[in-house]
Amino acid sequence: MRLFLAYFQNLRFKQKLFISYIVVSIIPVVVLGLFSYHQASSFLLQQAKQNLDGAVSQIAETINYRAKQHEAIINSITQNVVFKRIFISDDGNFSDLYRDYVDPFFSNILDFNRDILQISVFTENQAILRGEYILPLSLTTDLQWAKNGRMPSKETQWHIKNGKLFATRPFVSDEEVPLGKSPAVLYLSIDADSLFQGLDDIKAKAYGILILDKEGHQILSKNMHMSADLPIESLQTAQLTERIGSFSMSATDYMYITEEMEEPGWKLVYYTPKNGISVDARSIVSATALITLICLAGLLLIIWMFSNTFVKRIIKLNKKMLIVENGNLKIDVTSQSRDEIGQLTNRFGNMLTNINTLIEEVYQSKITQKEAELKALQTQINPHFLYNTLSIINWKALEIDAMEISQITNTVSRFYRTVLNKGRDFIPVRYELENAKDYMHIQSIMHNYRFDFICAVDEELLQYDMINLIFQPILENALEHGIDKLRKGSERGVIRLRGYRSGDDLAFCIEDNGPGMSKELAEEVIKRNSVGYGLKNVHDRIQIRFGQSYGLRIESEPGQGTRVFVDFPVYTAEELSSRE
Repeated sequence: MRLFLAYFQNLRFKQKLFISYIVVSIIPVVVLGLFSYHQASSFLLQQAKQNLDGAVSQIAETINYRAKQHEAIINSITQNVVFKRIFISDDGNFSDLYRDYVDPFFSNILDFNRDILQISVFTENQAILRGEYILPLSLTTDLQWAKNGRMPSKETQWHIKNGKLFATRPFVSDEEVPLGKSPAVLYLSIDADSLFQGLDDIKAKAYGILILDKEGHQILSKNMHMSADLPIESLQTAQLTERIGSFSMSATDYMYITEEMEEPGWKLVYYTPKNGISVDARSIVSATALITLICLAGLLLIIWMFSNTFVKRIIKLNKKMLIVENGNLKIDVTSQSRDEIGQLTNRFGNMLTNINTLIEEVYQSKITQKEAELKALQTQINPHFLYNTLSIINWKALEIDAMEISQITNTVSRFYRTVLNKGRDFIPVRYELENAKDYMHIQSIMHNYRFDFICAVDEELLQYDMINLIFQPILENALEHGIDKLRKGSERGVIRLRGYRSGDDLAFCIEDNGPGMSKELAEEVIKRNSVGYGLKNVHDRIQIRFGQSYGLRIESEPGQGTRVFVDFPVYTAEELSSRE
């Protein structure tokens, strides 16, 4: 079972869907086919039983009709006045009556009724015995009524002996009393096979026929293609009470059908083995198989169409995913369908669009970062050449005892050493502040000490790191667009650098008392590369590194000075490296 499940799991989705549909579809079709076959077989079996019942009823009617004919013949003899004169009253010239009446009458009956084998009258009157028609009563000693020592009933009695069927009736007077001294009994021997001429209409391989009298005794039996050893005589006829029923004999189950025959008072019993009731199921099997195959063919076509409809879109989506996997992110992935596959396709397309947008944003950010780095590099020069040059200047200054030149040279050397920072992007806050102080000292000398620089940063901030070369461009803008634009004779220029911790962030503010600027210009110098400012480069470097929530913020009004706020998170270079 595990091997099958593993094999099934490794199949393609289309194959899984196709197999699932087939299994789900074949089961009801096969069940429906089996049910139809069972119903059709049951119907044909029931129809076969009805046909047998009809055939048995027809046989019973035929036997009943012939029994009525025989009864009419018996009545025509026993109720005939001439015959009564002969056999009851013993009146008249017997020879003449026999010649003119008895012999022609009996001969005509035999001629016109081929199934009557013999007509005889048994009598004790020895004087009237003639040929086969009038025989001595002593010949009937082996009959049942003769054995009992009694005359037969006034009704017609049917008997069977040695496979032969015959009927008897005594001659009675008008008062319905058996006559006198010389009783007489009419005897008709009948061809039993003639009664069963309708058996050819029964379509059964093997069966039997029983005829029972009013007491349930077997009068006659007929065996058609059944075992000769079947002890049908031992059958308890009292159990044949149902119209259609069954009984068992010799380890075989039989079905029987009974039919009452009113005229002779008989019961016709037809019986046949249950397994012998043949039903030609070949046409049913062929029709059921054909219908099942047609249904399966239709289902397979529908399954193929549905599976193609479902899987085709999945295959199409899979191909587009493969294209994306190979690096092409510019393909269009959309679907007009509103089902789950359509939703999956559209969501993949939306995800691809978002990825492209993010890639574009990252790409632009990288370009901006490279441009910023390039601009930062443009401000750098060969450090060894610069350091050697400054060292020579310092040495020459010391030779001529020019201490101020030597101080300026050392400040410039210290400034560029901090700016270059051995090519690293991050620098301790302590060194960045020293770099800002050196830069402002150089600017103070260049401006003939016309402004003051005040640095007030909390000692706690000196343990953290920050991006290199952040303060210098801001201080340069404060000088160029603030202090340098103060009118001569006005208040002395002042630039303040303050730093403090705000939650998980470091906050710095560089403030000047220059002429200020409008809000529009303050927003523009951060968002655009405004000529002469260069603050956007600083702002972009902070946001690229720490996100959109950090960067520069400018507060300024004309005549009120300018404040530039710098915000970035608390971190050290080691922590940032471990995060990356």
